Amino acid sequence: MQKENTTGNTALWASACIIAALVLVMASRHSTQAFADSASTANGYTLLTTPNGQGSEQLYLIDQETSMLMVYNLRSPQINTTMEMVAAWYLPAMFYTAMNK
Repeated sequence: MQKENTTGNTALWASACIIAALVLVMASRHSTQAFADSASTANGYTLLTTPNGQGSEQLYLIDQETSMLMVYNLRSPQINTTMEMVAAWYLPAMFYTAMNK
């Protein structure tokens, strides 16, 4: 019984070392810059960034739980860390209005 436990522990430690090595390799590839024109979806939110043509970027955030689309302006994103809300829409109402024009 002790022999089986030792083998299991060895396998777990080997797996942990491999995972740690993979995490270190992937972390070294991480970029500190955000690039516009990228989209990401997780935990009920979708984020999309686009350049606005004036040196700033727009962040579009969709909250899937509340069906809200919010737009934020990111002025000089490499220097400034603040965001300014530009607009917000309730998506079902926006689509209803668009369909009935």
